[in-house]
Amino acid sequence: MTPMKLNVFVSFFPYSGSGGVSSEHPSIRNWFTETMVKMKKDQRVGEICSKDFCDTPITMTRCDAVVKAREAGADVLVMVDSDQYPDRELEAGDPQAKPWWDSSFEFLYNRRQKGLFSVVAAPYCGPPDFENVYVFRWANAQSYHPQPDHRLEAFSREEAAVKGGIEEAGALPTGLIMFDMPLFELTDPKHEYEMLVKQYPPDIAKQLTKPWFYYEYKSVYQNEKCSTEDVTTTRDMSMSLCKKLGYNPLFVNWDAWAGHMKPKCVRKPRVIFAS
Repeated sequence: MTPMKLNVFVSFFPYSGSGGVSSEHPSIRNWFTETMVKMKKDQRVGEICSKDFCDTPITMTRCDAVVKAREAGADVLVMVDSDQYPDRELEAGDPQAKPWWDSSFEFLYNRRQKGLFSVVAAPYCGPPDFENVYVFRWANAQSYHPQPDHRLEAFSREEAAVKGGIEEAGALPTGLIMFDMPLFELTDPKHEYEMLVKQYPPDIAKQLTKPWFYYEYKSVYQNEKCSTEDVTTTRDMSMSLCKKLGYNPLFVNWDAWAGHMKPKCVRKPRVIFAS
């Protein structure tokens, strides 16, 4: 029986400095070379496309990656940021580590065969002085409260350090991530625009429509961000698709940590004991 083939579109974001010269960490080149060989040999993978998106703002280039992947007929969109170090723990010899592409694609593919769509991200941490974990879950302070205080909360470093396997998340980082493309169809901004244009002139409706990727700010001056495009997109996708599909498509692959070059290589947290 011929296996289902999924076309893969890999997007890179090598913007640097003023944008005059593109750059990315060398580990990405090495990782992609090895991964491309795996993809070519994998009977589950169809056409493979890759493209650089070297411009700002990142919200625009991520949206453009979705559009270009759609035009290319992709089934899976992979995003790789210029400051990522894929499979850093695997390279360092962590016995619990698994290759991100292999384990994540297998998970996505198996769910796709069951008619379920997925988003699978590599976990990683932010820059010092506090290297917080860029993976979020839903939390609250009270149960059965008449005024719910639901919020997104980052996993603590201590929790993340001992996590394993692939599990659901409330929001994800997008530095190393794969999306089932049908999820972008289900959350297409044109749906929001078509509803708004019934109430407002087309130009106003266009301004009010949120794209797939966008920032949230603390004030109307937009001088301080409170949510970046990775959190807003995955959070919104999760909430919207829980209603449309009846399940949360977001997953974090705790076995496949990526390094984050900021400017040191920020790596997987380690538990500190009394000794």
